[in-house]
Amino acid sequence: MDPFEEFEFKPLTEGLGFHKKKSQSPSLNLNDSGTSAFSKDLIKNKGLELIDETEGDLRPPLPRKKTNPGVNPSGTKSEKNQAVDDILKTLQKNRRFDFENIPQKNLSTTNAKESFKASAFNLSAALLDGMLILAASLLCMIIVLVITKVDLIANLSHPDSEGLIYAATGAMVACVSFIYLTLNRIYIGWTPGEWAFDQRIGKPEELDSSIFSLKVIARSSLVIATGFALLPILSFVFNKDIAGSITGARRYKKA
Repeated sequence: MDPFEEFEFKPLTEGLGFHKKKSQSPSLNLNDSGTSAFSKDLIKNKGLELIDETEGDLRPPLPRKKTNPGVNPSGTKSEKNQAVDDILKTLQKNRRFDFENIPQKNLSTTNAKESFKASAFNLSAALLDGMLILAASLLCMIIVLVITKVDLIANLSHPDSEGLIYAATGAMVACVSFIYLTLNRIYIGWTPGEWAFDQRIGKPEELDSSIFSLKVIARSSLVIATGFALLPILSFVFNKDIAGSITGARRYKKA
């Protein structure tokens, strides 16, 4: 028999890791009800430990708001909302403006402040209106020439024996002037030239009357029939609105 067969290497101490201890599982003793006695003892021990830990740290519950059963909490909210609504209503009443009365006051004050006096012929206003009438007449002439395809220069340089080309040109300028003077004065009360120099035909309260429209038509017709220059020159010389004195559509200026 070989003496090395029973030789075995063993560590000097048990903590060097050359072998592991076998864990011994506790024996389970089953009772009649099918549960183990070990598990019951473990649960009891853990339960007692948990009770011991929590006994020293028992805290009282959070305080609760005590409500009086006789008082309705919704009633207090409704009272607060009612108070807020009352405050908003008073603020709205204080900030409310009477918009219907404000324009009437402004109109009355402006009418009271504006005063007009009779005015004579104004050369600057007449020049501005004359340039606008000339520009409108040229525009109308361009439209007519484009439609009819007529050579205007040839007709003006070589007119017919009766000179109808000059009469037609003068009639077109007269029509443009009549429309310009009549419409502006009836619907607005002044022409652009008169507006630029604070003049007008008739007072503001006369614009809505039909008689005023007839007076303006008569004034424009009279000025055009006299050749655009006769009545303005006489008015400038005598410092008097002769066309307004004849027709009733007088010229006024802001005082």
